[in-house]
Parts: sequence; C-alpha cells; structure tokens
Amino acid sequence: MSARKALGEALQRCVSAGLTFAAFRVPGCAPELWAQRTPELETLDGSLLWELNGAFLVGPYHLDPERVPFIRSDVELSFGELAPDIEELWSCTGTGRPGAGSRPPTTEAAFLATVGTAVQRLRQGELEKVVLSRVLTAPFGEHRAVDLFLRGIDAHPQAMVALVATPVHGLWLGASPERLLAQEDDRVEVDALAGTMAASEAPDDPAAWGAKERHEQDVVARAVCAALDGPPEVELAITGPEVIRRGPVAHLRTRVATELGGRALSDVLLALHPTPAVCGWPRTTAAALIEELEDHERALYAGFWGPWNPDGRTDLYVNLRCMRFAGDHALLYAGAGLTAGSVPEREWDETANKAGTWLRLAAEQE
Repeated sequence: MSARKALGEALQRCVSAGLTFAAFRVPGCAPELWAQRTPELETLDGSLLWELNGAFLVGPYHLDPERVPFIRSDVELSFGELAPDIEELWSCTGTGRPGAGSRPPTTEAAFLATVGTAVQRLRQGELEKVVLSRVLTAPFGEHRAVDLFLRGIDAHPQAMVALVATPVHGLWLGASPERLLAQEDDRVEVDALAGTMAASEAPDDPAAWGAKERHEQDVVARAVCAALDGPPEVELAITGPEVIRRGPVAHLRTRVATELGGRALSDVLLALHPTPAVCGWPRTTAAALIEELEDHERALYAGFWGPWNPDGRTDLYVNLRCMRFAGDHALLYAGAGLTAGSVPEREWDETANKAGTWLRLAAEQE
C-alpha cells in the first residue's frame, strides 16, 4: 500500500470513529497523524507547558492561559516514502463530536456596516488596527474532509495543512500561511504576516504596495518584535518585509528570529497570542471592539495549533484559511485587517479571496 493510500484510510478511520486526532503537514515535511487512544481532551496550565513534549497544541482564539488544550500522540504515524502500519488506530476509541450548529453566512451588508463602524473608530484614534472576520457557509460536509485535506497538502506545499478533531471543538480543516512560532534548541522564529492583495495584482516589490497594506503589516512586525524582546545580550534578527504568494492571495511578511535567552518557550507563546495579525493593536482595545462588532464565535479560527516539542522542534501556526465541518455543510472563516485607510468594499473582496483557498479545491472535486 502506498503512503498516500494509507494516509487516506487512516484518516477515514479517525473521522468515522470520532477519534481525537491531528493530521498535519508542516511545510517541507512528511504528513503526520497523531491520535489518542481515548477521546478526552486534556489541558495544561501554560506555565507548565515546558513539561509537555510530543503533543499537538490546539489553542482557540479566546485562550485561557491556565487551560491550554492539547492532543496526545498516543499513536504517532508518519507518511513519508513508506506507508506505516495503521492497524493501531483500530484500538483507539472515539466519541461523538459537538455539532457546529446551523447559522446563516455573514451578509455583505452586515459586514460592510461593521467594517464601516470599525474604520470610523480607527480614524478617531481609538486604535491602530483591528481584524474583523466573517462566516461563510459551504455546501460540503464531513464526508469531504479527508479528500480536501489530501488535496490541500498537494495544492498548498508552503502552508501548514491540518485536519483536527476533538470532542470539544469538533472537526476542523485549515491551510495556514502564517507561522506563529518555530523553535529548535534555543532558537525561535516568528512570522509577522499581514497585508493582503490578490496574488495576480500584487507587486513583487513590497515598497510598491499600498500605504494601507504596508502600515497594517508594520503594526504586526512591531508587536512581534516587542513580544520577542528579551535580555540585552539577546539580539533580534529581522528579515523583510518580503512578498509571499499563497494560493489566490499575496501577503507581506517579516521574519523575526532570536534566542530564548533563558526564557520559557511557553512565555514567548503566550506573549505573542493573539498577534495584531488576527486581533489588532492595541490588543486589549482591538479585542473589545471585535467582541462588540462580530456576531459569531471564533472558536479555533485565529487561534493556533501545531506540534509542541520544547526539547526538540516546535512548529505552531496561526489557524487561518480554516473551516469547521457541521454535518452536511461547513462554516468557513475569513478576516481582514483594518486600519484608518481601509475601504469596506475592498475588505469584503479580501475575505472572499481568502475563502477561495478551500472553495476552489472543493469545486474541482464536484
């Protein structure tokens, strides 16, 4: 059996049996599948995360730092050139997953109105940036999850593609271009990614981008540098901004690297989340405005997930370009970063382009 076929069969088992699992492909690596033998979702105080290795963190947007959820790697399978033995998955037990419920998509009129309100507050100087999101409904359900994941790892080689299920959050699929935190030994790297244009229209030179997009990304870069700022002897290595193209959209990205310098990796993580790329700046003011204007629960959207190994290598990504399966349909989440220079209609178009990451792949399967 090929590794690809084995991965598909393993995922079908996980989904159909209601297992608690994380299937993921970090860019440049082989797909992996970590599953629990029992379905309960555990949490750990963020201050104790240094004790945890070989787990897949599942951080929601609204994260309680004293209860960080994680998926254990009781069964750990890697799908490289050779297919692993997947029989062990049949000894794992699952449970029913919570329904995502049925809700209408965010209408264009409603989104433009909330963006207009936010832009007015931005122009009054209450804050520098805020990220507002909307929900779209897609006409495909859980039965498409495995195929979409497999197609996603082919179509988006530079994204963190993940299919994740827990008894608390349900079944989610994402393809994120944004690395929140990578760590190996004492070295950490963070992506400050923001500013979005249609890939077909985006200039190769960051300086040629619009003032709004450049300002939006600069806010994120400054906040990331502040969060990573450590002891005087530890320096920041800053690269960028540069233009990256991911599917139908392009972004501006600055990479920031440094040494932990005696700091706990968990402290860096909690200082970063949520970055201005998904919340805004100042963080507290932006978070309050999001609560005021959005009519949906973000849940895992704009949170973070990925393999956590402080004693080895950690790769956490912001959960973007994602959806939650809800029976015979899926709820897609897409957001736009707003500044005082935002035009509501353009922000609507930006969210449509981002949602196209999965909608195009799904349409190709019809």
